Amino acid sequence: MNKIKISIFLICLNILFSCKHKEQFQTKTAIVKKDSLFLIKDTAVFGESTEGTEVKLFKQLNNNDSIIKVETFGEMGNVNYIFTFNKKLLNVVHITNHYQEPIYINSTPKILRKEKESLKESNKDRFTDLFYEYKSFFIKTESKKNKVLLSSKWCGEYSFTMNEDSDDWRDMRDISITINKDSVTYLAKGFQLYEFYRIYAIEKNDSLKLTFEKDLNNANSWALKKTKNFGVITFDSKNYNWVSPYIDINFNDGKKNTYILKKE
Repeated sequence: MNKIKISIFLICLNILFSCKHKEQFQTKTAIVKKDSLFLIKDTAVFGESTEGTEVKLFKQLNNNDSIIKVETFGEMGNVNYIFTFNKKLLNVVHITNHYQEPIYINSTPKILRKEKESLKESNKDRFTDLFYEYKSFFIKTESKKNKVLLSSKWCGEYSFTMNEDSDDWRDMRDISITINKDSVTYLAKGFQLYEFYRIYAIEKNDSLKLTFEKDLNNANSWALKKTKNFGVITFDSKNYNWVSPYIDINFNDGKKNTYILKKE
């Protein structure tokens, strides 16, 4: 009789274990499906050895939502965006990591500070603009009316380094302007510095008038509250000269200067 009871107990225990194992497997499978993403397409906005921006478009496997992941690598940190959308923007997660030292000194730097931001009413317009900016890499949109096209003579990358002769590498600022026929971008990088802007340009003879248009990496520069005037680039048949109120205020204590650009 005891043998029968023991046999029944073991059978019940085995059934219970099997059910529990099946439940855990199903739960685990559901979690995997929920978090699974299918990569549709990726692209690089720009890139160098230590910097660049990668944009990837994903499809969630458990619903009809799509996700755009953006990661911008800089010498002093990286910026990440995750845009979730389904016909309209549903959510945004924005994370900025600030490194303790440049990655050309330490390839695995410690994170000095991390900032995290999610979609809310106060930042909705800014995040929506960025979302459509990156979405346009994968989904073609109609060209804006009256879009200004620049002549090909201006196309190229222009750069200079502030405080290049300083004994302290943290004082140096690498500043560049990249000009295409239909777009102009500004990039400044250095110790705890990474600014990436879209610039509006108007061409007149041998000069370009530059005005801030959009912050592409949420740098939130205090200098932009003072001025959005990025000045004028002129060509004197020998040098490309840049007079920029924004750079004067941001990096030169407000002192006016003319910056000589190197064209690549």
